[in-house]
Amino acid sequence: MSTIQDVAARAGVSVSTVSNVLNHREARMRPETLARVHQAIHELGFRPNQSARMLKTGRMPMIGLMVPSIANPYFGLLARWVESSALEKGYGLLLCNTYRDVQRERDYAEAFLAQGVKGVILGSALQADEHLRPLVDHGLAIVSLDRGPGNDGLRRDYVSVNNFRAGQLAVEHLVSLGHRNITFVSAATQTLNRIARLEGAREACARLNSQLDVWQGDAEGAYDESEMSEVGRLAARSLAQDLGARTAFVGVNDMLAIGLLAGLQEYGIQVPRDTSVMGIDGIYLGGYVSPALCTVRQPMQEIAAAAVAHVLGRMNDPALEPRQSIFEPELMDRASAAAPTGMRA
Repeated sequence: MSTIQDVAARAGVSVSTVSNVLNHREARMRPETLARVHQAIHELGFRPNQSARMLKTGRMPMIGLMVPSIANPYFGLLARWVESSALEKGYGLLLCNTYRDVQRERDYAEAFLAQGVKGVILGSALQADEHLRPLVDHGLAIVSLDRGPGNDGLRRDYVSVNNFRAGQLAVEHLVSLGHRNITFVSAATQTLNRIARLEGAREACARLNSQLDVWQGDAEGAYDESEMSEVGRLAARSLAQDLGARTAFVGVNDMLAIGLLAGLQEYGIQVPRDTSVMGIDGIYLGGYVSPALCTVRQPMQEIAAAAVAHVLGRMNDPALEPRQSIFEPELMDRASAAAPTGMRA
């Protein structure tokens, strides 16, 4: 097993230089030196001994992850991949559920900073992060998920799937199957990712000469992330009474789409015989419902790794200009979406 001394020898640098790289203190290091150390680590397959580091320092450095609720499997999966990426970098993870509540987010962020946690990944996708400005000014590094740079001047990084494209992909797939009357089903569109998905669906329908209706429940935010499937069931109760010309539905996320799928079937509407249903996210659960949920997948592992890399980079150098990483979604063609009955061979 390779040691830190082996890496230093291979790269032609001191042990302290390798230690600085492993602990993300490379802001003033020459790029060629940093590249040699990374190459040596890769060639030797070196992995730092986290147990030894904890014994030496007395603690493991931590980063924070704030999500609406891990009761939504999407955020549970996100937490799994963020933790995995953080551990690879020598960091542990502190996880908090904020329920998209501004005061709760601020309280948790203050507690993180007070305990010496200098970096937080924020998964709420609220339309503004202004409530965190005082903490950023006091040294808290923030990476926001599912949003893009704004004009508020708050110094933070951004990591997201292309939510606009995700909405487009869902509609484009349904139109390719022959659907022309599509309904977009959502909880309250108070978050940037939901707004972008709806805008993408609208753009695709307009471009492809198709009709898009919008059903929006939970206007006052009465349902939290653990109850998105219930919002889908409520939509089914409302929409099943009169399908009219509707032949396909797009759920703003997979959990809502799963609830919609179950609710429609409870009212005797067979999917995809009578109507098609699609989701957006690509959570594992979608592959186990019947019929399996057709969806637009986010590359969760890559998103998590980028978020961790960004937050560690900003912890190391707070003066960095805001950066963003946008990932493209992909279609997962499954059984819940098919051609309208009248168009089948």
